[in-house]
Amino acid sequence: MKIIDTIIKFKSDVMPPKNSYIEAKIRQYGIDPIRWAIIEINENELTLSVAGIKI
Repeated sequence: MKIIDTIIKFKSDVMPPKNSYIEAKIRQYGIDPIRWAIIEINENELTLSVAGIKI
């Protein structure tokens, strides 16, 4: 098990997005999220700080 801390960006068609949508997007990056936070919003692009288990 390897825990990583990273920044990811993705676009959302619906604002504000639901938690389940955000966590599904994080999993698409190969990370099982432990914690995450939105750190920037630019129109419909979200920037997240994510810590999780690399899958």
